[in-house]
Formats: sequence, C-alpha cells, structure tokens
Amino acid sequence: MKEIKIQILKPQNLKIKHLSFQSLLSNKPLIACWGFFDGIHQGHQALFNNLITIAKTNNYETCIISFNEKPQSVTNEIANQVLLSKEDKIKRINEFGVNYYLEIEFTKELSRTSPQQFIAWLVSCGVKSVIVNPNVRFGHQGQGSVETLKQSSLQVYLCDDVFVGNHDKVSSTLVKQLLQNKDIINANLCLAPNEYYITGKVVHGMKEGRSVGFPTANLMLNANYALPGLATYITLTHVDNKWYQSMTVIMIRNNVPLVETYLLNFNQDLYDKVITVKFLTWLRDNLQFTSLDDLKLQLHKDLENTIAYFKNQ
Repeated sequence: MKEIKIQILKPQNLKIKHLSFQSLLSNKPLIACWGFFDGIHQGHQALFNNLITIAKTNNYETCIISFNEKPQSVTNEIANQVLLSKEDKIKRINEFGVNYYLEIEFTKELSRTSPQQFIAWLVSCGVKSVIVNPNVRFGHQGQGSVETLKQSSLQVYLCDDVFVGNHDKVSSTLVKQLLQNKDIINANLCLAPNEYYITGKVVHGMKEGRSVGFPTANLMLNANYALPGLATYITLTHVDNKWYQSMTVIMIRNNVPLVETYLLNFNQDLYDKVITVKFLTWLRDNLQFTSLDDLKLQLHKDLENTIAYFKNQ
C-alpha cells in the first residue's frame, strides 16, 4: 500500500499570504475533508469512502486535514480524552488509501480564524472540492456552514450521518458515552469493523493478582484514552504478533485510572512490552473484597465466564 504523505503545520502557516502548498502536495486538484476524526467510527469511514469515490471519478487527489488536539479541548480547556492515539489514527487513515494528511496545531489564536479565512487557506493549498456533513460548522464560533462553503469557489459534496441500531447518529461523543456506560457491544458497533482498543507499556504494579494466582499486566497507557466505565471486561490482548484471550479490569487508584489485564494460557514475562487490549464485552462491575480468598474465588468465576464466552463465539 502506498504510504500517506504527512505534513504537520504550525498555526502561523494558516495565515493567508498567497501561501500555497501545491508544490508540497500535488499538481492535481485536491478534494479535502477536515475534522479531529477521533476513533475513525462509521461516520468517519463513510466520509473517507465518499472522499475516495469522488476523487476517482473526478481525477482528484485526496487530502484529510486534522488537528493535533480536539478543538473543543483548547477553546474550552477540557481534558483531551481520545478513542485512538495519534499514531493509530494516522495508521487507520492510511488504510483508506488517502494521498495526504495535514495536521494543524490547534491554538486559541487559530480558533479565531474566520470561515472565509479557512476557505481561502484551503484554496491556497490547491483544494478544489470538499466533502462535509450537512450540519458542518467551522471557523470562529462555528460561524461557517454548508451555505458558507457553497458561496465560495469550492465544489461542495455532502455525506449524510450514519446511524447504528436505536441510537443517535454515530459520533465520537456517542462512542465515549457508550464506553462510560460499559456498553462495549454498541460502542463496537459504532466503530465496526474495528473494536475499541487501547495500547500501553507493561509496568510494575501492586502485584495483588499474582498473590492469588492471577498475574496481571499493569498498563502505562500511551494516550489519554476515554476509558470504559470502572468494571471488569472480556478482552483480547495482543502480544508479540499474537492475540490472547484475556480479562481486563479498569479501576481508580490514588485518583488515577488503572488498567490491568490477565491473559489466559500465558506465562511469559511482559514487563516493558507494548501490548494492545481490545474490549469485547462487559463481564461484571467492580466489587469490594474483604479478603484475598474472596478475590480469588471471584476471579475463578470470572475466568469460567470468560472461557464460556469465547467458546460460544
């Protein structure tokens, strides 16, 4: 597969001064879409697939424009919790066969860019067409809309929202809400054909699981993930190019989220390895135990239920 071309832009590069990235990007006209694209859920996938289809029909090259942080986390100064690490997001975008990926460093100064300035910057980059959601808002205080785009020189294509089951439209916000509610199955429907997963380095923990015969991998996460609600889940864990059945608990300790995973039929040293944990379904809510014997008994029940789950799959 041809690798995507990645360019990281500083905010000052968006100031409109006859700036052109034609030589940097392509001599062909570009069709572009933009957004933070957290999670690459089904709505994002529909947008990217339409982008590719329109590009082939019109002999365009494709460009996805994103930001280093979610704009709302900068303007509202809230924690930038994500469904995918930046590296995984770019990797997933690359799977669609897009020609170019531009990542803009989002700042409060940049948030004051008017819709017209942003459109002028797109045109200066060689963008001839854009594809957006019908309800798109962009520019300072969301003043730009589809009508704003249609009043410009850009050719505008629309991509409808995607709905899954009885839920509202698929969005990163919906996926995060489902995860927080421990509804892994419906969250994964929104993310299909992929499942929600996290990646991290295995570090030393309290070793409580080891003391009752269930040694767990304690993860130092490689992104500020929007984690599922506090509970124990049935998961798959990827180690050294192989997937293992596993159980994963998410808890809070010292006001910090803690993720620990127990791999079935595994007895190798995991310390310092980077592993990926894929969430399949909720197993049980977290419980308080008065003794290690009670904890051990519950973990054996969890193990039986996990083995039964995979047999039924």
